[in-house]
Amino acid sequence: MTVDTATAVASLQSANDINTLKSAIEQALFLDATPGDDRQKLRGKHRDDDDDDVCSSVAARTRLRKLLGEESAAAAAAAASGPPEKSPWAKDSYDVAEFESLADTYEKLNWRIISKPGGATVKPPEYYTLYAHHKQATEGDNSGERPMWAEKGGIDFEGREKWDAWEALKGMDTTAAKEAFVKAYYEFPAKALYKDTRG
Repeated sequence: MTVDTATAVASLQSANDINTLKSAIEQALFLDATPGDDRQKLRGKHRDDDDDDVCSSVAARTRLRKLLGEESAAAAAAAASGPPEKSPWAKDSYDVAEFESLADTYEKLNWRIISKPGGATVKPPEYYTLYAHHKQATEGDNSGERPMWAEKGGIDFEGREKWDAWEALKGMDTTAAKEAFVKAYYEFPAKALYKDTRG
């Protein structure tokens, strides 16, 4: 199938995914033999005749290389991350009666510490999930103001994390909060702790 120059260039510029771009490049290969701006739209960056800035449409082959690179990087990242880490303590079902005993121990676990600006530290998100479910189960909805400043100056990262997690559970009833707490306690990944002493 023969394609004219204007159609080939339009196809190159409108292609926005890998397969469409490959197809447009195959149809426009004849532009390699034709010197000029149209060939540059296939090969490399071209200059707009009206001004000397590089035109916003990057050449087709350059865009294809970039899209293929992004696709392979995303695939490599997905392969490297693997499936989410499963807790060794996860169960098929959970007993809400364990809530009281677990509530007494979750704060004493050896949580990892994450550094924040200004020397502040916070715990992993799993800690704040447990904190929020515990508070919702024992006190109900959060009614306090969101903390801003720490006692020693600077932003109160710890207080804000706790407040945000608890506020997200607004409206959850006590039983559901207890169930979610027990499930979260057993299912959070061991990497959130320096040493996993649950169980």
